[in-house]
Amino acid sequence: MLAPAPFLFDLDGTLADTLPDIAASCNHVRARFGLPPCPTAMVRGFVGDGARTLLARALQPALPAEPAAAARALDDAFASYVVHHERQCTVHARLYPGALAALQALHEGGHPLAVVTNKPARFAAPILRALGLERLLPVVVGGDTLPQRKPDPAPIRHALAQLGAEPLGATMIGDGVQDLRAGKAAGVRTIACLYGYGDPTALRAEGADAFWSAFGEPTD
Repeated sequence: MLAPAPFLFDLDGTLADTLPDIAASCNHVRARFGLPPCPTAMVRGFVGDGARTLLARALQPALPAEPAAAARALDDAFASYVVHHERQCTVHARLYPGALAALQALHEGGHPLAVVTNKPARFAAPILRALGLERLLPVVVGGDTLPQRKPDPAPIRHALAQLGAEPLGATMIGDGVQDLRAGKAAGVRTIACLYGYGDPTALRAEGADAFWSAFGEPTD
């Protein structure tokens, strides 16, 4: 008898809408650099590759041209973001409709479940606790868990190892091309979430085994 298949989930834009909190912390840092607030829709386009890359995109007009100076500025920006986001990250975060019921059903069916996100684990874990998902998603691989982040397959492989599961039959679910590329490189099935923060056209062009128009709702 085959063991229940594992499911791995991205967090931001896949399980939960966390964009308002990301935008609040992003704009806090922008203000420190003398920049005006970014509209939330613009911050949406910065999400997906981890907090430091988000800040590099958000602060681009204010960063020094010299690489070493830019790196120091980003270090300062990231430290400020961490302090702010530790307080902010759970304020507005909300599960997408249908996510809790679907996760509960998978858990009751014996499916191993994990989160594989490029968000630092120091933020991902409190969000999952605040949303009541800690018991359902016991394994969390964040953007700071390993030296590699998605689209590298290493975080997926690490999550599967933590679950004691094999890639065969596993599924990676996410709203970014990073999720799809990591899943393909790890040899797992992929589901693209068209309702999240990623560009649906880019997700379609990247290709996936299935597409969701809302959480758990397949579409052509």
